[in-house]
Amino acid sequence: MARAGNRLPGVSESFVPGLRYRSPAHELWALVVESLAGWEQRLNDAAAATGLSPVSAWALVQLDPDTPISQKELAARLHCNPSTVVDPTDRLEHCGLVSRQAKPLDRRVNTLVVTPKGVEVRDLLIERLFEPPESFRDLPAREQARFRNVMLGVVRQPHARGRTPRQGDRRDV
Repeated sequence: MARAGNRLPGVSESFVPGLRYRSPAHELWALVVESLAGWEQRLNDAAAATGLSPVSAWALVQLDPDTPISQKELAARLHCNPSTVVDPTDRLEHCGLVSRQAKPLDRRVNTLVVTPKGVEVRDLLIERLFEPPESFRDLPAREQARFRNVMLGVVRQPHARGRTPRQGDRRDV
């Protein structure tokens, strides 16, 4: 980010020393990024508690127990190359958390089915990952509702324009 502009009074100096912004949108985005600073550690801790790698844990979270999907569909959800999900899927299968089953209408395609044990582990991961931080819980209900509505607008905006991920948007998990 350019050095020109105002210092961010809301973003802590320890998060990004000397950070400056060019607009209120830059300031808002920096605050959102700082609020997510603990996400990686939260994912690492939740994964470790279940004996999984963070990648395998997140792959399991992305699987709906009621709707089996292919590895290709999982890769699309994770915004990565389909070959990238083979290893985490193998690990989930080895742990008895998912099973591969041939798709009834096209036996060339395997779907990933979450096992009963996988449902339990997935539920535990979701509970740990999505427990709101204290700073969110401490907001008055009215502010939580307002923030929720604003964030819904933000996360739905790219989809409202019909934007689909480009190949360059994909990353390895």
